[in-house]
Amino acid sequence: MVLVQDVMTADPECIHASDLVTKARSIMRRHRRRSLPVVEEDKLVGIITRGDVMRVTSNKANLLVGGIMVKNVVTSGLEEDLLSCAQKMIKAGIRQLPVVADDRIVGIISARDLLAAFMKHSHNPVKKKIADVMTSEVVFCEPGDEISGIWDKMYASNFSGFPVLKKKKVIGVLTRMDMIRAGSVRLSKESGRPKIVHVEKAMRTPAVTIKPGADVKEAAALMLERDIIRLPVTDEKGHLQGIVDIEDILRAYVG
Repeated sequence: MVLVQDVMTADPECIHASDLVTKARSIMRRHRRRSLPVVEEDKLVGIITRGDVMRVTSNKANLLVGGIMVKNVVTSGLEEDLLSCAQKMIKAGIRQLPVVADDRIVGIISARDLLAAFMKHSHNPVKKKIADVMTSEVVFCEPGDEISGIWDKMYASNFSGFPVLKKKKVIGVLTRMDMIRAGSVRLSKESGRPKIVHVEKAMRTPAVTIKPGADVKEAAALMLERDIIRLPVTDEKGHLQGIVDIEDILRAYVG
């Protein structure tokens, strides 16, 4: 049986509740972190995510991590099996779990770590096809949309990425990290200056997509190879049919 301690990342980068949120955002941007455990005296006291960071719109604000972090953190133990860990992650609607021992953080395990372990150990998904696990109703944006509106829309919808459509075809993807990393994108919201910035300035293109009839394992392999957590689902002409994210793929494995 493969356990959490076998695949987790040991001694993860952490941040303190007394640190500025802008420091957390800088770490996330520089090291492509989706979340950071928050510690005090080496003990886990919370976690801060990209979604939390998106609520802060001023680089000059003195807002502390402790003011916006999630305090009731779902965690994993070292000897927890991977299926149990995946079920816990899916139920909580999160993609990373701090791993604790005696209230101290000793590691972190992500949905990507779980997916890689399932693939490595030839664990077969219960649901086989993308059409069986994808979401058909998709929130999307267009290249000419203003980033300020998409920033708010993404936070309100609780989705961390949108496909970008042009003439009903998928041409790119825009994620929270794309917006966090593109400093000019935040300018109009953070500086108070009425500068208009469009989606096309921050989106990634071309989009990595998948077909509805593809195997779940194919999607898992793509996500691991490209280090992405969502795939727009398109037909043969590139028209959007749905979207599948790493939670959907994990759910297909867990059943």
